[in-house]
Amino acid sequence: MDQNVFDSFGGDGQISDLIDQFYYKVLFDQSLRGKFLKSDMTRVRLQQKTFFAQMFGCPHTKYTGKDLIEVHKNLNITNQQFDRFLHHLKCILTDMNKPTELIDEILKKVDSHRKLIVFG
Repeated sequence: MDQNVFDSFGGDGQISDLIDQFYYKVLFDQSLRGKFLKSDMTRVRLQQKTFFAQMFGCPHTKYTGKDLIEVHKNLNITNQQFDRFLHHLKCILTDMNKPTELIDEILKKVDSHRKLIVFG
């Protein structure tokens, strides 16, 4: 993704809204909430916002969190759970009135990280 995606998406503020809404949905999803019961959600949200900003092409953001494999290897996340994450993400992006092409591009980019996250 290039910087135009970051700008088209609406910048840092929109990314922040996306991630806040995302974790609200995830924490109320019974199939996913257990993955976060011991997590510092303030830190998780901040790391995810930074990761998404970099993924969207933000020129002033660099993700410096732990390696994705390291973070997820002991969580036993399944493909079905990862698909639920994608479902919630798609619903929120749709509710945010983002263009279909942008939604598809974001979902494809997130899905490209599946092998670094799914270990269950």
